[in-house]
Amino acid sequence: MNNIINFKNMDKKLLFIVIISIIATFNAGYLTYMAYTTVWVENAIYACDVNEIFSCSSVFNEKFAWIFGVPFSLIALFVYPIIVLVALLWLFKKIKSHYKIILLMSIWWVLFNSYIIYNEVLVATYCLLCLMCTVIIVINWSLSIKWLREKNN
Repeated sequence: MNNIINFKNMDKKLLFIVIISIIATFNAGYLTYMAYTTVWVENAIYACDVNEIFSCSSVFNEKFAWIFGVPFSLIALFVYPIIVLVALLWLFKKIKSHYKIILLMSIWWVLFNSYIIYNEVLVATYCLLCLMCTVIIVINWSLSIKWLREKNN
């Protein structure tokens, strides 16, 4: 009976981080697919290509969307699963101080996303799915700060 997962006693904030970070992982996977096919397929159009201002494929045609020849979404495809893993390890009592790890990763990722958003503002073209990832990482960051404050009180 000890092996049965008791969701009632789990930290709801951590469970929420797991869920939204899994969503962000799939989002990053789709964005990575889109980034590479935008390069390989001429005039590729995707569901998030709403108009000239909100166009994910247009963003991936910009130099800032590629870091050392890799689309920034590929980096996200590694960041979010690590956040999921850390949160799951905490939920199952395998590590302590999870919020510090998530906080550090979130700060780094918020700064990185700020670079992308800043450049999107400069070219006046926005990727809605990238903005969704930014919202998710800001939520992770905010919850980590809340845990830190709770621990220090």
